[in-house]
Amino acid sequence: MPKASPLRSSFNAGELSPLMDGRPDVAKYANGCSTILNFIPSVQGPAVRRAGTRYVSEVKASANRTWLATFEFNTTQAYVLEFGDLYIRFYTNHGQLLSGGSPYEIVSPYSASDLTDATDGTFKLSMVQSGDVIYIAHPSYPLQKLSRLGNTNWTIAAAPLTNGPYKTQNIDRTKTVYASATTGTITLTSSSALFTSAMVGSFVYLEPADLSSIKPWTAGQEFSGSPLNVLRRSDGKTYKCTTTGSPSSGKVWRTGPDKPIHTYGTVADGDGNGISGTTCEAQGLSWLFVDSGFGYVKITGYTNSTTVTAVVQGNNPLPSGVVSSGSATFRWALGSFSGVEGYPSKVTFFRERLTLAMGQQLFFSVAGDFENFAAKDDSGQVVADRAIQVTISSDEVNQVQWLVPTQSLLIGTSGAEFACGENTTNEAFAPGNVKIEQQTSEGSRSVAPVRVGYSTIFVQRSGRKVKEASYNFQQNGYVTNDLTVLAEHVTRTGLVQTAWHKEPYVCMWSARTDGKLLGFTFNKEQDVIGWHPHELGGSGIVESVAVIPSPDGTRDELWLIVKRTINGSTKRFVEYLEREYQTGDLQSSAFYVDSGATYSGVPATTISGLGYLEGQTVQVLADGAAHPDRVVTSGAITLQRSASVVQVGLGFPSLLKTTRIDAGAGDGTSQGKTKRITKAVIRFYNTLGAKAGPNETVLDSIEFRSGSDLMDQAPPLFTGDKLLDWSGGYDFDGYLTVKQDQPLPMTVIAIMPQVHTFDR
Repeated sequence: MPKASPLRSSFNAGELSPLMDGRPDVAKYANGCSTILNFIPSVQGPAVRRAGTRYVSEVKASANRTWLATFEFNTTQAYVLEFGDLYIRFYTNHGQLLSGGSPYEIVSPYSASDLTDATDGTFKLSMVQSGDVIYIAHPSYPLQKLSRLGNTNWTIAAAPLTNGPYKTQNIDRTKTVYASATTGTITLTSSSALFTSAMVGSFVYLEPADLSSIKPWTAGQEFSGSPLNVLRRSDGKTYKCTTTGSPSSGKVWRTGPDKPIHTYGTVADGDGNGISGTTCEAQGLSWLFVDSGFGYVKITGYTNSTTVTAVVQGNNPLPSGVVSSGSATFRWALGSFSGVEGYPSKVTFFRERLTLAMGQQLFFSVAGDFENFAAKDDSGQVVADRAIQVTISSDEVNQVQWLVPTQSLLIGTSGAEFACGENTTNEAFAPGNVKIEQQTSEGSRSVAPVRVGYSTIFVQRSGRKVKEASYNFQQNGYVTNDLTVLAEHVTRTGLVQTAWHKEPYVCMWSARTDGKLLGFTFNKEQDVIGWHPHELGGSGIVESVAVIPSPDGTRDELWLIVKRTINGSTKRFVEYLEREYQTGDLQSSAFYVDSGATYSGVPATTISGLGYLEGQTVQVLADGAAHPDRVVTSGAITLQRSASVVQVGLGFPSLLKTTRIDAGAGDGTSQGKTKRITKAVIRFYNTLGAKAGPNETVLDSIEFRSGSDLMDQAPPLFTGDKLLDWSGGYDFDGYLTVKQDQPLPMTVIAIMPQVHTFDR
């Protein structure tokens, strides 16, 4: 009967899959748990009980599913945004943003059904922030621009995109369009049924069909008469001569040596000085810029399928060669975005360009000019900073699901992952210097990935696997790693939203399709990968997650929308995860209840303001001591004794159950052999109130009060070792279980059992 004392000193592998039950040969087996509920595995190893969630507010309309997003101007100016049915509300500094005593909100274009993907339940909005502006993409709406003008002055409107992008230019000479004028509000007329009412708000590009009627500008060209109002073409642009008067007898006007290239006003093509002794009146004529040889309009009204009203856009007028029925042109292109073509579904920034995705197409704005999608400059030239349009080439036609800027632009589609960047690295990312290459074929779900160092963590197409994409220099490309291989059961129902938490623990939070909250501790440098499920008190269903910095900037905070049944009615609450207890805090400030609230003031026995939990059984921490549960009645509870600091909310259990012990056998493994744990030492840190035993139903309370503790005060939090006589008898498993079901902190640093194993 060999005896052993194995050490369980780390739990940072999180909850392991039942399929791992027979794998003590895997290094992470000893650091993993069969169950780890409502604990956060730290990178250092200990399991820290998560704090409770603090109630902030009920959403505007609890009947509708609502989503959270973030706006982070800097670490001290951060907001959580509540997107609901045709509105946005705002939260900051641990509270709801108010105006005139009422929740501040603005009207948004998105209905409740627009916010949630009907296929997989994911959040349908894609967002990217630049300073005080967020661009929001949705496949059914024009790109929106949410702007913060002041704390209670926010606006949302269609982003004023300019000069494109456009579809492929028409080449059918039988399908023509002409304009009624070159500037202002005009009428566009088509030779065929081209327009629909859904095109209102979209662009149309126009350039003349035939430029042969305007001669090219050439140096040294002579005019024997007045050159006034003569038209010439130069670099694709049209110019009109403004030089007046006829030449003197026997002389001519002659163009100078300087080719016109300007795009505004009048410029001479020479110095204009007379040349004595020649027949030239003057060498150099003045030329007024007329047009760039192309132009574009925005459709503002629909008349019928061949006629629309439009407004000329940009700095230049339309070319005269597209005005009137006799100048109808087949060289036109419709805008890429409209109610007919659809709108971008994803948005990000890459190489100082606003980047949009629609279907398999990518659209990059002019560099540094986010709302300008001009493919040419005002001179009609395609230069390096101009907008870029490219289509992902693959053997399958799959929608873009996400965009992440890294060393390259990572693109997740429902069938594969791609990287977009420069074709030639010694030149700028520009039109003609773009390449897109497939990297992996995992397939992605439309859940916004999180960026962690040089890694991108994304959800695979089924929603059940989480992958890490990172650049591999040996393979000269991106490779993926399955982060759920040791705990595939945790994400089995699928994920709908994720958020990255940097301080004080490195953790990705996820909302699962069934409403369970998942945490994922990830530190690549320390080889820490650990999943940990969380169940909110009161059977709360987590529908949305977001992370912003705390108001003091010392930590990150997880914000949640939690669906609850309160007094028979469905409620949706906005809550945030409180800070866990830290050494130096007052014990009375420990917050380990969900959807909780705090009373702080003169000693009282009646605690009110709890109407949002009407009819619920709540846990209570009164001046740092656990108090018997109470039921909220008429929005209040009554305590057995008065207290000056009271934490009230829904209780939640925290449970840690190790994997099977594999130690003590004299002839190989102890797996499958009869064993008995007789004693165990559990090392705690800042802990009060705990139970331990072989399983969830056989648990003994651990005594923390000592003879020196005052009877009218809460026992202090304990740090150190507790030696326990272990309950239970002989079994094959050898599990070690620790539970906390009181509203108090707990950190399990290590468990050291004494095990007797019986060899066969």
